[in-house]
Amino acid sequence: MDTGPHHGELVERLRDLMKIVRMVRHQRTDHYPPVPTGLVGTLTLIHRSSGCHAKELASRTGLDPSTVSRAVAALVAHGLVERRADPADGRASVLVVTDAGHAALAEARGWYDDLMTRALADWSPAEVEALTSALGRLTTDVEGALGSTLEAAR
Repeated sequence: MDTGPHHGELVERLRDLMKIVRMVRHQRTDHYPPVPTGLVGTLTLIHRSSGCHAKELASRTGLDPSTVSRAVAALVAHGLVERRADPADGRASVLVVTDAGHAALAEARGWYDDLMTRALADWSPAEVEALTSALGRLTTDVEGALGSTLEAAR
């Protein structure tokens, strides 16, 4: 597929989107500090898994294990996640969201939902659906391109 001059415009729009995402993260944590900046996603993944190992979390996020370890340590320090002995292997620990973590997630979710409701107030359901579909496809295709780039580098 020939992207022509639109490729550059797309890259610019993605940079703009990344800037907005950073601004949203900082604005939310400036006003609602229970979850440290940038860790709502990590807390959400632990919540969705109903308990997981840090190694699984690193694999799911595509992040370095040391980065995940620091994120988990911050969530534990804030009382949002706790480590429990793994029932299958007592030497390992499972990460579990605490009651405070569930409350912080509900608060964050409400904040993000309100923001998106205001931001998309003038969008039709078809426009929201089209963007959702396009972002899903873009994510999948970029992930595939990264995978093929990593394979080629080996």
